[in-house]
Amino acid sequence: MGEATRITAERETLPDGVRISDGRGIITLRNPARHVELLRCEGYARAEHVDLVIESRERILRECGKLAIFDDLEDLRGYDSEVRSRLTAWSRVNRPKIVAFHILLRSKIVAMGVSLANMAIGGAIVAHTNRTAFEQALALQIRR
Repeated sequence: MGEATRITAERETLPDGVRISDGRGIITLRNPARHVELLRCEGYARAEHVDLVIESRERILRECGKLAIFDDLEDLRGYDSEVRSRLTAWSRVNRPKIVAFHILLRSKIVAMGVSLANMAIGGAIVAHTNRTAFEQALALQIRR
């Protein structure tokens, strides 16, 4: 199903990251520590945003040699299938360098996608439905 018009995205530079917003969703990427990426998705994640996420993760790996991924998907309601397939493929290739992989989620559709991705990358993902547990894991990783 193609869109008749292209959705315009607004990019905002943050002190520790970047935020992209369009009419369907907001993607925020932050680096609370050199090796830690905190991704927050709200609304709908589009395939066009995957390059931004992969570029961020590649940069961290180049600079640190390791990566801790924290994806806050609690307010994500849906996503293009390409988002999951491309990020899963990237994670599978880079799995040996990923030292932590935590995802906060609420939506059943998102939970199903995370479950499929987790099987594809060998069970590396820790899925959270409790924000406190997710934030505790993030705080622990930031201190490392």
